[in-house]
Amino acid sequence: MNFYFRDSGLAKMYTKGIGANRYPDGVARAFFKKMQKIKAATNENDLRAVKGNHFEKLKGEVNKYSIRLNQGYRLVFSKTDEDELEIQEITNHYE
Repeated sequence: MNFYFRDSGLAKMYTKGIGANRYPDGVARAFFKKMQKIKAATNENDLRAVKGNHFEKLKGEVNKYSIRLNQGYRLVFSKTDEDELEIQEITNHYE
């Protein structure tokens, strides 16, 4: 799938590895793994099909979704059109 980053900090982390130490152990590693899956996906259904992603539509939000990075952290994104995702942020699900 095609994607782009709304957050320049996430873009730097994805392209250069800068800023990964902002997150707890394992979160940055999970981010890179999920980004590989997003890049390899041909459409949204490929992401939905992997149970471990816990692909969810965010309640109260229009066109906003998340996939799980670990027990507490989520990667939040929106669909801009059928073939493109806007990667928005990594959030702590419990804060």
